Amino acid sequence: MKKFNIALDGPSGAGKSSIADQLAEIYQMKHLDTGAMYRAISWLLNQEKIDPENDLAIENALKSAVLDLPEDGRVIINGIDVSEIIRTPEVSMLASLYASKAPVRQKMVELQQKIASRQGFIVDGRDICDVVLPDALVKIYLDASADARAKRRYLQDLENGKSVEYEEVLRQIEQRDYQDRHRAISPLKISDQAVVIDSSQLNIEQTVAKACEVVNERLKKEGLL
Repeated sequence: MKKFNIALDGPSGAGKSSIADQLAEIYQMKHLDTGAMYRAISWLLNQEKIDPENDLAIENALKSAVLDLPEDGRVIINGIDVSEIIRTPEVSMLASLYASKAPVRQKMVELQQKIASRQGFIVDGRDICDVVLPDALVKIYLDASADARAKRRYLQDLENGKSVEYEEVLRQIEQRDYQDRHRAISPLKISDQAVVIDSSQLNIEQTVAKACEVVNERLKKEGLL
C-alpha cells in the first residue's frame, strides 16, 4: 500500500497518544508524538530557567538542544531520558506555556514536517491538521468533554498510586484547554477538513474502531483499500 500520513488533533487528555499507538500498529505506521516533543523542550527550557517571555533567550537555548526519539518510544533531550517526567501535570502546563512561543513552534514544526515528509506517520498534537501536515491524507479531531478527560486522568493517577483530588485534575484540564485555545500562535481548533470523534462515552477499543472507520473510508475513496 502507498504510504500516507494521518493527522490527529485534539485537547489534552483526549487519549490521542494511546489511539495513535494503536492506529500505528493496525496500519503499520510510525507514531510521532508531538506532545512529547513539546514537553521535552519545555522541560529543558524550564530546567535552564529560561523566561518564557524572552524569545531571544528561548531561541538561543534551542540552538544547542538535541531531541532524540528512538524507536523504543523513549524521549531523550540533550542526552537525558525524560520519558517519565514529561508525562506529569506540571510539565504538561509548562508545555502549554512554552509551546505558544514562536521560536519553539518554529523549531518543532520544522522538525515534525521533516520527519513526516517520509510518509507513513500518524502525527498527533494541537495544530497538526492545518499547520504541521496540511496535506495529510487523513485528518481526525479526537475530542472529549473536560469532565470525561478529568475522570480518566483521575482514575489513572489513582491506579498509579498518586494522591489526587478530582476537582484539581479537572481544574488543570480546563486551564490547559483555555491556554491551548487562546494562544496567539496555532491555537487549538477543529480543522474544517477533520472528522470529529467524540470519545466522551467511548472506551479505547470503541474509539479506535471509530478512527479506523474514518481511515478506511478515506483510503477507499482514494483507491488505496
